Amino acid sequence: MSIHPTPEVGLAQLVKDGFEVVHSIDQQGTIVGRELRKINLEHEDVQIAPLTEALIIAAARHQNVFEVIKPGLNRGQVVIGERFNDAFFAFQYSGRGLPIKIVEDLSEMVADGIEVKLTILLDVDPGIALERINLSSRHRIEKESLEFHRKVREGYLTLAEKYPERIKIMDANKPIEEVFTEVWEEVKKVIYE
Repeated sequence: MSIHPTPEVGLAQLVKDGFEVVHSIDQQGTIVGRELRKINLEHEDVQIAPLTEALIIAAARHQNVFEVIKPGLNRGQVVIGERFNDAFFAFQYSGRGLPIKIVEDLSEMVADGIEVKLTILLDVDPGIALERINLSSRHRIEKESLEFHRKVREGYLTLAEKYPERIKIMDANKPIEEVFTEVWEEVKKVIYE
């Protein structure tokens, strides 16, 4: 099967092939999640404690699980999500330095028994990634130091090393068409085989 390289076309191909698909956007998938995300990201004049940040993120994520992901899975739909527990680990444990027990406990509660079958890690040097985001449109976390973003990347790579059967690393420095083709090959292995 050959398709053009955009995520929308990939989702459309799944639908065309008879799958019901839910696109889940972690903290932004619900009204409650969007409001909590605003609190977390738009208040640059307030120093938010790492645990407070983690709790806000966990609450927004859990609302998405409750309102979007679980109902989709219960209906037998394919749920494609942008970020989940791996992102939480990378940012809250590796980036913020919260104790692993807190991060793991929150992740388990938020996931509510959901097990991810495939994670695509789009890997790029943090300095390059930050250059791709317009400075004026960066939110509070995107404005963190380069060192913070390097720690987050290391967190992701640590998880990929620990769970190579689930987490597939894609070189995001390649042209988007090439990256999408590689991602699609991994998605097909999980969904079509």
